[in-house]
Amino acid sequence: MKKQISMIALISLILLLVLTGCGKGNEHAVGGKKENSLIYASEAEFDGLNPILEETNLDALLFRGLFRFDENNEPKADIADSYTISDDKLTYTFKLKQDIRFHDDEPLTADDVIFTIESILDDKNASFLKSDFTEVASMKKLNDYEFELKLKHPFTPILDKLTVPILPKHAFQGVDMRTAEFNSHPIGAGPYQFDKWDRGNSLMLKAYNQFYGTKPTIEKVIFKFIPDSNVRALQLASGEVDIALLDPVQVGELEKRDHIKIYNVDTADYRGILFNMQNELWQDVRVRQAFSFAIDRERIVKGILKGYGEVAYSPLQKHDFHYEEIEKYSFDQARAEALLDEAGWEKSTNGFRYKDGQKLSFTITAPASDSVRVNMANYVAEGYKSIGADVDVAALDWSAITIEETDAFMIGWGSPYDADHHTYGLFHSSESSLTSSGYNFGNYSNKKVDTYLEKGRLSMDEAERKESYMAFQKELAEDPAFAFIAYVNAVYGINGNIEGVKERTLGHHGSGFLWNVEEWKWNDR
Repeated sequence: MKKQISMIALISLILLLVLTGCGKGNEHAVGGKKENSLIYASEAEFDGLNPILEETNLDALLFRGLFRFDENNEPKADIADSYTISDDKLTYTFKLKQDIRFHDDEPLTADDVIFTIESILDDKNASFLKSDFTEVASMKKLNDYEFELKLKHPFTPILDKLTVPILPKHAFQGVDMRTAEFNSHPIGAGPYQFDKWDRGNSLMLKAYNQFYGTKPTIEKVIFKFIPDSNVRALQLASGEVDIALLDPVQVGELEKRDHIKIYNVDTADYRGILFNMQNELWQDVRVRQAFSFAIDRERIVKGILKGYGEVAYSPLQKHDFHYEEIEKYSFDQARAEALLDEAGWEKSTNGFRYKDGQKLSFTITAPASDSVRVNMANYVAEGYKSIGADVDVAALDWSAITIEETDAFMIGWGSPYDADHHTYGLFHSSESSLTSSGYNFGNYSNKKVDTYLEKGRLSMDEAERKESYMAFQKELAEDPAFAFIAYVNAVYGINGNIEGVKERTLGHHGSGFLWNVEEWKWNDR
């Protein structure tokens, strides 16, 4: 731990020294004139830009859906002009706005909406969104701008799900979706359109002047790929980029810069340790409980997060359906040791525990580009020694990580939307990534959890839904899939001359911050 803390201090010192010598910002000057562009320091490059195959922070710029989340994270009609719902809550009839055109000037019609949902449900596309639409029974085109969607059961989250970006059907004629050129040269109907992609360096979008909504004021948005968080901070300070998601340790120095404004945004974004249930160690619930009790979350929030977050105990902690009366796994080393004793892991004279000749040991894998997750993993691993566990940390490049093959993984998830989002896909047994395109990477399976999640998504009564999701949280706490650690605020540094940012509770990895970028503008150009 001393080595880790010293390294953080050294990085902070280097950052301070470099920042002291930095100028007051790049003016994006072109021929003496300030260029009307926004440069975003992207933490990672994308594999592709098809929004039903991969979620990126470009989706809100390039695409639009029937509905769109507002600043309160409520779905509001967007491409949909109006809609009606049958008395039995099974049939939805949608009328579309008729003045919407894709970036290639083709009209957006009912055919495109139906195609998008059918593509999500098509197993050969392996869309990560499939579970969002499995309640769709059928769709029927009524005319070019009107269609009918029928459900198998009443499904409260359907309007949330219909925020999904609409794809142009004509762009996929005769091609396989997973290998289509579209995935690297997308065509959407959003406020910005694809311009060019310099693989390994940057991706540029340009304003779409025929956009049906608020016309963008900023002419270009450039995503500059900078995996190193310290480099992102340095380039923000020097003005080489205009916006960056910051690590907590960087905020103190950057907020002193006159040209940088800090946004400390609340999120539903939690961190935790995923227990891979393929590892025999985690089959005993007492062991998972023990390692959950052995985490000093308060110190992580104060130390690693510098107070930019809060202790986590539930995936729905930031939702109206949160349940306070569950096991929160407050730091309790004695209880952790007692549980390991019960599970048959006996402490040896060397301080480590053994069972049937096997040492209590495993590896926590974390993405090397995410220093917060790596620091959390190192802190937790060091703390686990006190209960007799020999735990290593593997900080690897994303290209070297297959979550399903790790012993344990430092996970990052969370959603500010309907309670079904990022619960069903993460914890329902049918969503195991071993057998589906779901996000249940740990192959977690609990019949009670399955039942509560099914009831929660299918009930139309708010009180019944809350009861189901509270029961889900209680069962998940008793039979943990993750050791929840902390909710992490999204702290963004932005050039102070940018106006129009609207804050809302963000999703995992700070996603959603660019949701209204077409309303942003420079106040000096």
